[in-house]
Amino acid sequence: MESTFEFLELGMKLDIAIIDANDKRTFYPSQVLEFIEPDELIISGPMKKGQLVLLHKDEEIKVFYNVESRGKYTFDARIISREYKKIYILRIKRTSNVRKIQLRDYFRLPITLEVEKSFTISKGNNKEIITETCEAKDISGGGMKLYCKHKHEIGDEIQWKVKIKDNILEGKATVVRVEQVDAFNYKYSLGISFTDIAEKDREIIIKYIFEHQRILRIKGLI
Repeated sequence: MESTFEFLELGMKLDIAIIDANDKRTFYPSQVLEFIEPDELIISGPMKKGQLVLLHKDEEIKVFYNVESRGKYTFDARIISREYKKIYILRIKRTSNVRKIQLRDYFRLPITLEVEKSFTISKGNNKEIITETCEAKDISGGGMKLYCKHKHEIGDEIQWKVKIKDNILEGKATVVRVEQVDAFNYKYSLGISFTDIAEKDREIIIKYIFEHQRILRIKGLI
C-alpha cells in the first residue's frame, strides 16, 4: 500500500492542533502508530497532565511533523474513530494535501524587542482585559518567544503589538509553550504561534530577520 503522506514514517513524532469554536488552537504531541489506508493513519491520542484529551468522531484537527533535512509539513485531518485499550489511539483521515511549511516563516532570530500583550479573562459574567509589556527574545514569521509576568496556559489566545523600525505590527497568537524563567523582570517564557497576522506584517518581520542575518554574516557571527 502506497502512503499519500509525504515523507511520513512509522514512529514519527507529530504535533496535533485542536481548534475550538472560537478558532483557538491547542497543541498536543502525538505519534504515528500505523498506516491503514493511503490517506488514513492510526496515531496516539493526546494527553494533558496524564489525562486523556477526548476527541470525537468527525472532529477536525491539524497535523504537523518535521522531516530531518527536508523541513516541516502539515495537513488537515478528520477523526474517524477513537479507541482505548492498552493505549489511547485515534484513526484519522487526511482531508487536505500535505503542505510544506516555508522555512523562512520559522527561522527564529534572537533579538530583544518590546511587545505589548493583551489577554481577555472571564470573571463570572464579566470580562477583563489584562495588558502588559513583555520582551521578545526571538522572532520569526510564525511566532515569538516572549518573557512576561502573567502566567498563561497552553492554548491561551492573546493579542500582541510590536514596533519594528517605523512599523507598528499587531495580530493574534496562541500560546504553545510555557516555561518558568529566572529573570529579573519576568517570571515566564511563552512560545507563541501567530494565528492572525496580515501578510504584509509577516513580510515586514521576515525582511527584518533577513537584514539582521546579513549583518551577522558580514560580522562573521553566523
